[in-house]
Amino acid sequence: MVTRETAATLTQDLVRVAVAAVSDEKRIRRPAGRALFDHLACLESGRRASPGLDDAAAACALDRDDLHWPSVTHPGAIVWPVVRECGGDARAAAAGYEVTVRLGLALGPEHRRYWHTSATAGTVGAAVAAALALGLDEERVADAAGHAASVAGGSILAILERSGTRVFHRSHAAATGIAAARAAVAGLRATREGLESERGLFAAMSGDPEALLAERERLAIEETTFRIYAASGFAHAAIEAARELAPVESAERIEVEVPPAAAALAAIVDPQTDEEAWWSTQYAVAVTLLGLDIEDRSLLHDPRVRALLGRVEMRAGETSTVTVDGRSVSCAEAHVPTNEELGAKWRMLNPGLEPPLELLA
Repeated sequence: MVTRETAATLTQDLVRVAVAAVSDEKRIRRPAGRALFDHLACLESGRRASPGLDDAAAACALDRDDLHWPSVTHPGAIVWPVVRECGGDARAAAAGYEVTVRLGLALGPEHRRYWHTSATAGTVGAAVAAALALGLDEERVADAAGHAASVAGGSILAILERSGTRVFHRSHAAATGIAAARAAVAGLRATREGLESERGLFAAMSGDPEALLAERERLAIEETTFRIYAASGFAHAAIEAARELAPVESAERIEVEVPPAAAALAAIVDPQTDEEAWWSTQYAVAVTLLGLDIEDRSLLHDPRVRALLGRVEMRAGETSTVTVDGRSVSCAEAHVPTNEELGAKWRMLNPGLEPPLELLA
């Protein structure tokens, strides 16, 4: 456990730990470059699909933005627009990731029953990223974080209903983070004990404040991964397990075991629309087992897919496991995409647009 400084508030300590964690510019250069590359790929395609959205919303409009699995947060769509607008660098971005992930982890699974963690934790992460990008010292960065923590929110219903509000959550988090940082620039002092107070964020939204400062082997931006499959992130590990078994033309029984969150949020037995197919782990597994391209949305009503889909039985379990007529493959989590795979994702999302490959160097 990282020890707290005497008389410092939890917000101040969070900022101190996050800033110290990202002090090695050489260490953060590569993961930050990859994260920015993926963000720009999602942003460019999102702008074309939804030209009226701001950058934070556009970057997640196609649901391909990055993902930190342990905290179940999507830092990139929130942090990078903030850093780019405020003229920041990789250090500011990495600190935004660090705060978002640390707070998301500390808020924990009970928090996610009612709140969208990308919105709650992401708002504070955005404020820290913006404040550092604007050149504030740690005390003023803590003011920005304090302002943001006091207004952080975002109902989980946006996820349960799969509504567009989940996209707006990123937009709101980014805009609020910038506003919080600019308030700190103006000298507006923030609530000091907004996290740990008996009437503070943790008391209201649940979680473990002590976990916020825990020592971590890897930086948040190093742990964050990228979604290369055209499906909900909850389905990606199951897709990789299915790839090990493919091709499968027919089967008597297909059993799919996924973690409880995936079973609750990404389990549509009979998808009829593109959106339902996106959120159907069963559909993703069926298409993958057949060796077909999951990017091809014309497959939704393909007789081969429908026949295999009807054989899929899904349940909650400890990991992602696909079993076809007794043959099983398990996958704890999807692999970390290579630079080549990130380049392929860019070209698929943005045909004809030259990728900024220098970010992957």
